[in-house]
Amino acid sequence: MKILESNSVEKIGIRWGIYTFLMLSVYFLLMKLFGLVHVLELRFLNAFIMFYGCYRAINAAKTNLTRFGYFTGLGAGSLTALVASGLFTIFGILYLKVIEPDFVIALKKNEPLGMYLNNYLAIIQIFIEGIASGFVFSFIIMQWKKQPRSASDE
Repeated sequence: MKILESNSVEKIGIRWGIYTFLMLSVYFLLMKLFGLVHVLELRFLNAFIMFYGCYRAINAAKTNLTRFGYFTGLGAGSLTALVASGLFTIFGILYLKVIEPDFVIALKKNEPLGMYLNNYLAIIQIFIEGIASGFVFSFIIMQWKKQPRSASDE
């Protein structure tokens, strides 16, 4: 992946988005392997994976870019969440359509609003949860990573 070797906000976001997607996918497949995929409470751990991916992207941007500002970091983290969520959504489509089409039936039994759930809503939910959590995490992380303002800036 030579295109991702140089450093820019976009390349850092794409790189860490792919890494985050891989971590989310491996976690999901491990849950499937151990028969825990129907335990919806374990989906909460996806948030830690997304947080880690956004943190690493923002940290890479701060370390490797010559000009690092608040919106640069926010963009790197948000792009990471967008890429990871988009790829994980594609993975979800393949899972629901090809690998285990009956998975939505199990979700309907366990999900609080499951009677309204279908394949399309489940896929949209994956995407929106990922993007929203990633943006919030990027915002939180940037409160730590931003450059402190001096009195002369005002």
